[in-house]
Amino acid sequence: MRNIFSFEFTKSLGIKEDNTNGKYLVIPDLHGRYSVYKNIEYFIKKKIEDDRHIIFLGDYMDRGESGRIFRRELEDVGSYFVMRDLIKLKKYLLKRGRRVTFLKGNHEIFFEDYYIKGDHTPYYEFDFFKRSVDAINFICKRNRFFMPSFIEFLKDLKPYYLDKKYKYLFVHAGIDPEGGNIDKQTKEGVIYWIRSRFIDSDKKLNYTVVFGHTPFSKPFITRDKIGIDSGIYRREFANLLIINQDSVEIKRIDK
Repeated sequence: MRNIFSFEFTKSLGIKEDNTNGKYLVIPDLHGRYSVYKNIEYFIKKKIEDDRHIIFLGDYMDRGESGRIFRRELEDVGSYFVMRDLIKLKKYLLKRGRRVTFLKGNHEIFFEDYYIKGDHTPYYEFDFFKRSVDAINFICKRNRFFMPSFIEFLKDLKPYYLDKKYKYLFVHAGIDPEGGNIDKQTKEGVIYWIRSRFIDSDKKLNYTVVFGHTPFSKPFITRDKIGIDSGIYRREFANLLIINQDSVEIKRIDK
């Protein structure tokens, strides 16, 4: 069978890891749902062992909860709160020597376009993105420290994480089984957007692909695919994935 993944990985793209204990906690799309995120953060800090690698699958913002800040009601202040606390959580974990990897989702591409590349097209195309940006821009006029940390966070996101030893690939949306090696698919944006061509394919993969992006009413688990996006913005809970080498467990976190 043709290997869908190239073993010649470009160092500047994803991360590949051979020196791993095979223990992971995987967090799916958050979409600005701060009421759920607070409980996820508590679980990470208080319930997870220090040697467990934490991986976030992307889509941290957009479609967030409304709320009040600086005496103003904002339609999507939740996206700001989630991102603000993720930046703090990253520093907290790294300072304690814990392993954490933040992946890029398709919604992070919108924010890269707007804030880094100066392309405002998504702002006029997507109401959910406009609400997030309007909240961030309002807050940044009153908090000049947030934007530099936010840009740094975006620039440090990874497209995927590959555990070659235990054969797990962590990625936001999935891979195209017929699309060539993963670095090619990264450059083409496939791994951030793909849905049915990946999910519905019966082609056997060489790794178990753990992904978010596509919401399921309950976790989607097959021989080589694990989808854990709950559609948090409409179901108000998240399914976390706990991996112990060859076994998996789902931990549901409610608001």
